[in-house]
Amino acid sequence: MRRLIYILIFLITVFSKDSIAQGGGGMNPKRSKQIEAIKIGFITRRLNLTPEESQNFWPVYNQYQDELNQLLQQKKQNRIANADNPDKLVDDDFNYDSKILEVRKKYRREFSKTLSPEQIKSLYAAEREFREELIKQLRQRSN
Repeated sequence: MRRLIYILIFLITVFSKDSIAQGGGGMNPKRSKQIEAIKIGFITRRLNLTPEESQNFWPVYNQYQDELNQLLQQKKQNRIANADNPDKLVDDDFNYDSKILEVRKKYRREFSKTLSPEQIKSLYAAEREFREELIKQLRQRSN
């Protein structure tokens, strides 16, 4: 039942008809912020964070997301730049994947200063579930 409520809220706020009409199906900054707010609420509920844990966790998590997003953006730009050079493209992909793994390891240690091992496990599961649900909704919307 809770999951259904989350999905309904998600659908109503993110994929309203006027957002599609305004952006031609693309994400505008307002929608990105709405998705981020939904994600924060989703993760907070899944981790069952206390106010103190939340206060310590979110600044670290935001840094983690910023570092990951920066690497993913660089990887994407690099893939575009090296589209005609498959060897370099594959080598660079491995390099960026390695950097991403190092960031994840670094922040896993940082998260353990605030969260229990069970909460850390739940964090990664919640991120994955949120991403999968978002992709599913986008696919349904495009059909």
